[in-house]
Amino acid sequence: MTRIQSMTIDPGAGLSVTPQDSDEEDDNDEEQQGDHQLDLHHVNNDDRDGSKPFMTSSYLAAVSPKDHQRRKKRKNNKAMKDISFLRKRTSTLLALTEPESYLSGQQEAPHQQAHLSRGMKINLNTFNFLIDGWAFSGESDACDKAMILLERMEEMYYRYGEDSPVCPDVRSYTKVINALSRSKHRDSANLAEQLLYKMEAMAESGENPSAKPNTFTYTAAIEAQSYSGIKGSPEKAEELLEKMIQKYQSGDPDVVPNARCFNAAISSYAKSALPGAAQHAEYLFERMDGLYMSGVEEAKPNSFNYNSLITAWANCRDQEDENGVCSARKAQEILERMEQCYAAGDESCKPTTVSYNAVIDAYAKSKQEEAAERAEQVLRRMGALYKEGADIQPNTRSFNTVINAWAKSGRADAAEKAQDLLDFMTNLYEDGNAAVRPDAHSFCTVINAFARSNQLTDKAERANNLFRSMMDAYEKDPKMSHLKPNVVAVNAVMNACAYTIQGDINEQNRAMEIAHNLLKILEDSDYGSADQITYGTFLKVCANQMPDCATRQQIMEVIFQNSARDGQVGNLVIQQLRAMGPPELYYRLTGHYIEEDIRMEDLPKEWWVNVVEGRWRKRKHDDHRNN
Repeated sequence: MTRIQSMTIDPGAGLSVTPQDSDEEDDNDEEQQGDHQLDLHHVNNDDRDGSKPFMTSSYLAAVSPKDHQRRKKRKNNKAMKDISFLRKRTSTLLALTEPESYLSGQQEAPHQQAHLSRGMKINLNTFNFLIDGWAFSGESDACDKAMILLERMEEMYYRYGEDSPVCPDVRSYTKVINALSRSKHRDSANLAEQLLYKMEAMAESGENPSAKPNTFTYTAAIEAQSYSGIKGSPEKAEELLEKMIQKYQSGDPDVVPNARCFNAAISSYAKSALPGAAQHAEYLFERMDGLYMSGVEEAKPNSFNYNSLITAWANCRDQEDENGVCSARKAQEILERMEQCYAAGDESCKPTTVSYNAVIDAYAKSKQEEAAERAEQVLRRMGALYKEGADIQPNTRSFNTVINAWAKSGRADAAEKAQDLLDFMTNLYEDGNAAVRPDAHSFCTVINAFARSNQLTDKAERANNLFRSMMDAYEKDPKMSHLKPNVVAVNAVMNACAYTIQGDINEQNRAMEIAHNLLKILEDSDYGSADQITYGTFLKVCANQMPDCATRQQIMEVIFQNSARDGQVGNLVIQQLRAMGPPELYYRLTGHYIEEDIRMEDLPKEWWVNVVEGRWRKRKHDDHRNN
């Protein structure tokens, strides 16, 4: 392609246009550009800086600890947070290149027009710089802004041809695909794929050879699929990865499959609920390892790839591989393989806290009889390695996951084990280990362990004591916000009250008293509002701890009325009400016969408008509240 001139608009007195050679370093390898820090205040202030192509850490060929630090450094760049400057700069550039701003009736390119006091060069790098800024800005309209800038470049190029000061190149399109990959738009992955295919078509036809996709383009498109989480995205990510491999094996020097693009495809399967997702992830991992063994250095597996594969097995719960090894054990075998590689001197495979936490999570999700015990063994190994000087420190998540594994284990000693771990966390934190600070989730999980126990006769009392310790700590020092009670904690204690072992009238009365006090606490504090779980579980407490009498029916009526008032008549409330009866009370409250199989949608909408059930409904509810 003929090199295109850029234009400089002189901000000084007088109107002058200074043609400059653009794209002076277009052939630079994009990976070299990874260390170039974006500074919005210095773009185009001199010829060299104004002409340098910009590259963000998302284009790095392989994610390694060193590259990760670069990305963190980039993320913390203060100039990137100057959104007002980015918006102003974008508006100025779009105004300068608006066709309507040219002299009426003329077809002159923008660099043949002059503007006073703008101080901006209209060239490829200015556009690419701003697109890059939007791609990593985190703004809700970032994707739209990046697309508008790209479309303006295309418009100028198609209108003026070789006289245009800009011709979008592979970096321009790749940066927009990066913006799409970080977008929350539901169709962003498809748009990214379409843009990739458009680049291929333009390059193959000769329409725009400089738009030929490279490694970074394909990686960004694969990441767009992986991040989207939509139906079919894992298969799409794998399809694009296979295309990369084919291009590389066909001799395309610009497309080399690397650890980063493999990681995006593996992660896509790891996050999916597809049957055989872990097996697909492992196939891709072994494919990557095979390429590396055949001489493709860029495809060398690193700790990020291992962690993604461990997560894939952790998320498939109790599935087995072809040899009958359960998923949790499989996750641990992968961790052991990492340890062996690292021990042999491979620094890129160094296990991290994330690696060990993923294995713990695999055991926590497993229903194997020994799962909780094995999860705790991994936790204790982390602690031992940390004491030996390894950079592997157990954190709050590590402990919380093991506590949860015990809470769900069904073991007779589960509640005691969970309590012991919480006490251990607390002692470590009080001794100065901030990484293991107990939080509300830690306490709630132990409370749930109490509720699930069939051995404890005083579960309601013990659960309430734990809740009170949270409340007292927070009330004494509001800075202890990590221990602020919430409706989840209240519901957990309420559940312990509901399942207090029947037979001891004093225990049953105490369970009712605790449950009633919890409702009052929610009314009188800022811990949150009662939800359908609160009301439904309170009805369960009444059903289990009170005889069927007029008083119980009066309480049922009040609870139902309160839940309707709060828009919290969820299916749990309806189920408990039906189970408790009597039929005439049920009909009077709901307007339906007890024999009818109704759901909350069959009741007036204002009765259930605030109910949040399931992940999908919760996401929709949160999106509605945030808009």
